[in-house]
Amino acid sequence: MKLGEMTWPDAKALDRSNIVPVYPIASFEQHGPHLPFLTDTLETEEIVKRLERRLPDDVLCLPTQWLGYSFHHTRLGCLTAKSETHINLIAETVGCLIEAGFPKVMIVNGHGGNESDIAVALQKLKEQYPDSRVFGVAYWKVAQTRLDEIREAGPHGWGHAGEMETSMMLVIRPDLVKADRPGKDGTHPESAHGEQVKQFLRIDEMTEQGVYGDPSYGTAKKGELMLDAAADSLVEVVRDIQSDRF
Repeated sequence: MKLGEMTWPDAKALDRSNIVPVYPIASFEQHGPHLPFLTDTLETEEIVKRLERRLPDDVLCLPTQWLGYSFHHTRLGCLTAKSETHINLIAETVGCLIEAGFPKVMIVNGHGGNESDIAVALQKLKEQYPDSRVFGVAYWKVAQTRLDEIREAGPHGWGHAGEMETSMMLVIRPDLVKADRPGKDGTHPESAHGEQVKQFLRIDEMTEQGVYGDPSYGTAKKGELMLDAAADSLVEVVRDIQSDRF
């Protein structure tokens, strides 16, 4: 079900005991020289559409929120909210669903830069609505095992605007994918403690062309498999939410 296409009496009549509202959030930011600014939003929207087709009576899907946290892309191009604004936007949107009588809500994230804000928003929501259950899930993380069987570009090839996003966009909007794609881009820490020591870097400090991966491996065939892998994994998450397995 799509909340935006319903009337208020339709929404009021829903049985809230088992329906999981799905709130997709993404971003509006550069994706290298070959993909459009709306890449994350278009991908997340398509994955949630596929989820809704699989579970039409179990999920209530909101429109995909295109404004995310993308400060790290500002020098190459983006529209971004500040963290405080973004956190409040997430928390207040989910709060409306909770107050409308939905005790369980799933946030589907389509942009890595949103993850810190989601974590804080989940804390704020629990403080305000102690009996609610709000779940945040990044589609590429929950589907990682399935995606690992599809991708071919190696451990550093499927990141931002790389193999995976290029492949998915070749399915969703091939007309927006430039034929001239860059090769592998993106630096990685040389320190043995690179994974343990955290820092916040802009994308222009880590890449030459705004790509963190290898777009040359992108194909529509892999994109179709990847989109289905993400949707199938989200189906499992919804079922686990309904069954109180978290």
